[in-house]
Amino acid sequence: MPFVIITRNLLLVFLSLSLVTGCSISYSSGKSSDSSTSSSTSSAGSDSSKKAGTEVTNYMEDVSAMTVLCLSQKHDSAEFQRHITEIAINHSITDWEKENSTFIAMGKGLNRAGVNSEEITSLPYFKTLSQSPKYSLLLEGLNG
Repeated sequence: MPFVIITRNLLLVFLSLSLVTGCSISYSSGKSSDSSTSSSTSSAGSDSSKKAGTEVTNYMEDVSAMTVLCLSQKHDSAEFQRHITEIAINHSITDWEKENSTFIAMGKGLNRAGVNSEEITSLPYFKTLSQSPKYSLLLEGLNG
């Protein structure tokens, strides 16, 4: 049992350091359909638009991974929101609740955690989200 506590604590330290240093939390399931970027990006696009697309993808990956982590550790709503806020700040997002990509990424995280649409309303934070217009974005990420 002490090994589990030490491992979990090391994971939390790693995640905290990753967020502070600007590293991206990444989760890969090996499915090419999970990618939110397209290989058909136009070569005529500017470097800044490609960089912006990469930044959004990294943000969404971090939110998705944190959703999985918070679900596995059974964090309450306040803890989950605090972690998402930290990720948003790390990605220079001032109001994550206004970003559609946040909710799509949460849905992807729910999918990765094996949560189905019937279970969402029983989970902390997502219980109240089901009454929001953002809920359809969450379902888009879950089913996408």
